Amino acid sequence: MSIKQRRQTILFTLAALVTLPAAVLYTNHAISNQPEAERQEANVPVPRVTVMPLQANSYRSEVQAYGEVKALDQISLASEINGRVIWRNPHFVVGGRLQKGDELIRLDATPYMSALANARQSLAEARLALQQEQRQKQQAERDWQRAGLKEQPSPLLLREPQLAVAKATLQAAQAAVAEAKRALAQTSLKAPFDAVVLSRDVATGSYLQQGAPVATLNTSARAEVKLTLSAEQLQKLPANPVGSPVVLSSQNQPGIRWQGRVDRLAQQIDPQTRLRTLVVSVDQPLDQTVPLLFGTFVQARLQGPEQSDLFALPTSALTAEGYLWYVTNEQLQRVKRNPAFSQDEQLFVQRGELPQKISLVLKPVSGYLPGMAVSTVEDQANLQGSEQ
Repeated sequence: MSIKQRRQTILFTLAALVTLPAAVLYTNHAISNQPEAERQEANVPVPRVTVMPLQANSYRSEVQAYGEVKALDQISLASEINGRVIWRNPHFVVGGRLQKGDELIRLDATPYMSALANARQSLAEARLALQQEQRQKQQAERDWQRAGLKEQPSPLLLREPQLAVAKATLQAAQAAVAEAKRALAQTSLKAPFDAVVLSRDVATGSYLQQGAPVATLNTSARAEVKLTLSAEQLQKLPANPVGSPVVLSSQNQPGIRWQGRVDRLAQQIDPQTRLRTLVVSVDQPLDQTVPLLFGTFVQARLQGPEQSDLFALPTSALTAEGYLWYVTNEQLQRVKRNPAFSQDEQLFVQRGELPQKISLVLKPVSGYLPGMAVSTVEDQANLQGSEQ
């Protein structure tokens, strides 16, 4: 080998020794400066997220409250006269139903019939006495005129005081007859309205003193349920809920529903609980297909006004920070939403600027980043529910 060839070989060797470390350093530098997303894509599998198809729709908020079924009216009947019970209606028993005007009990009317007869006799005598006194007054006036006297006659001479007494006696007799008739009518005690008997305090043969209790009755024509609602619950209802339909149910009678309506809303707030009372009424509760019994503890469901353009989310789909995550073009996106209302383990949020249909991430985790590439798998349970 010539001297020239040896020099070339040495130069090539030196160049290789210098170039190789530089190449290694460049490669390491290039890798270390590669974008994080590209390195993840190169080295980490794409995360898989479970989604469900979600479409904006119109929904109604619902308020649930609880209360006891009570009668609109409840009265305690008492005897207004003294007397012995000689008859009782067979339906006048605890739990029995009565129609308005039904006779409950009958008292011995004999003394009251006698009193009425005596009062009528006194009335007839008073009428006769008045007629006689009127004739005597007329005769006194004629006698005075025949006498031709110029001065005015005295009232006593014209029998005016005697006539006034006769008139007052007649009025008293008329009042006595009216009172005797009223007392006789009270020997028959009748139901003042369609009723259910809550309690009965008499039996055939009992002797009643005036004011003695006879029975306690509930009206059967209408029932009421008083519900106590918070300000938050009232905000879900129409501004004037009177007349709105209400669905009632009882845990003791699953599958049974009764229809009621909002009758009134209290115009004051309870100073202790800070709640307002809403009253639901049910007409003819005992004549329903399944009777709604007084004393039943019921759940009431009231619907609010319809709200459009809402997404119905499972509660798990909204993060603690209030973010809703969804997937567009295999990338994660998020938007912040405050629920319009919640019910039945669902949150209802406004669609806003989002598309009409989205792929909702069901269970977002804290490691998600907007724009992160993901693969999706549809939740079959929610998919089947949406198809139905």
